[in-house]
Amino acid sequence: MGRLLKFLQALFYSTNAILIPYLPLLLQERGFNSIETGTLLMLGPFLAMFAQPLAGIISDKLKAARPILIVCWIATGVSSYVLFTSHHHGTMVASLLSLYIFLMPTVSLLDALVVKNASRLGESYSSLRMWGSVGFMITLLVLSQYFEIWGGVYSLTWIFAPIWIGVFLILWVLQESQPLSEPKDNGGAAAESNLNLTAIRKLLADPRLLVFLVFIFILAMPHRMNDALLSIHMQNLGATSGQISWAWAVAGGSEIIGFFVMAKLIRAERILGMLAVSALLYTVRWVLYMYITDPWAIVFLQATHALTYVAVWVLAIEYVTMILPRSMVGTGQAILSMVFLGLGGLAGGSLGGALQQHVGESAMYAMGVVCAGIAALGFYIWTVRNRQTGKELTTSEL
Repeated sequence: MGRLLKFLQALFYSTNAILIPYLPLLLQERGFNSIETGTLLMLGPFLAMFAQPLAGIISDKLKAARPILIVCWIATGVSSYVLFTSHHHGTMVASLLSLYIFLMPTVSLLDALVVKNASRLGESYSSLRMWGSVGFMITLLVLSQYFEIWGGVYSLTWIFAPIWIGVFLILWVLQESQPLSEPKDNGGAAAESNLNLTAIRKLLADPRLLVFLVFIFILAMPHRMNDALLSIHMQNLGATSGQISWAWAVAGGSEIIGFFVMAKLIRAERILGMLAVSALLYTVRWVLYMYITDPWAIVFLQATHALTYVAVWVLAIEYVTMILPRSMVGTGQAILSMVFLGLGGLAGGSLGGALQQHVGESAMYAMGVVCAGIAALGFYIWTVRNRQTGKELTTSEL
């Protein structure tokens, strides 16, 4: 069973190795401009964030994640097939949004399924989740060599299909004999699936969380912009599909190292200071992306993903866990995901696409420099004020 779960993780996250780098190229090849591409690739996750709590509620009612996973995975397969084979813009938009709406809830459902089986097998969640990053990296390394040989974006259907079938078969045979336990966050703490307006209003009444989410939103905009538009940016610089695959493989490999290192470095009393440093490193990263035009140099720069995204994400999860009551941590982390992946993504993808199309590639990353610089300054001031006053920053202290 343990090997089956590891293989499931590797196959499941291999789909990201296809969708993240190559969906922007597919949309561009089918006639979508940079603004449309950036907006669509971020609108999908934004809409999907409303589907995730619903999927969690249904799975809680059924006391099982596997049936919902299978239904969502079938819908994901149908949506991807229509998207990869259609040339009609309206059909592509509908299938792309449908793909995200059904795919993203499978992430949290799969986490719940893996956590439950991991405890039964005596494994940790992290030891199983790591194989997802391994699968992501290996798939990209293979695609870096064979993507163009297999037909480029026209081969996406046949590249995606065997991976989809593999995941479906494993889900079909995987056992789920025990009632579904509470989903857990990356740190292993129990999380709530109930996300409602009352809980959101109560959480946002805490000025620490509100200010924190504002800074995270500012950091998320250029990061999610880069997620959506890096492949197009590299293609405009003359990169081959192999170099684009390598860029994302390096980012995926750096995640494995980043998560391991952050587990050793993180301390509650220095989270805000570390966030200031990570935001500053984001600033440096986007400055380099502004001026460097060699595709291989950008491939190597993707290793900074570990020092920026991984660090910020782990620190953000830890901070939310630290300042909120245990009973509200799950809801707080759901809001964090909505801000970073949903709101930040939609704003960053739309604004970044507009800058890329109307002003130029450098302007797109100049926005990232400004955003990361503002966040770095904000976290630094917050850290200094905490040291001076011995308490958390509130809105009245800004």
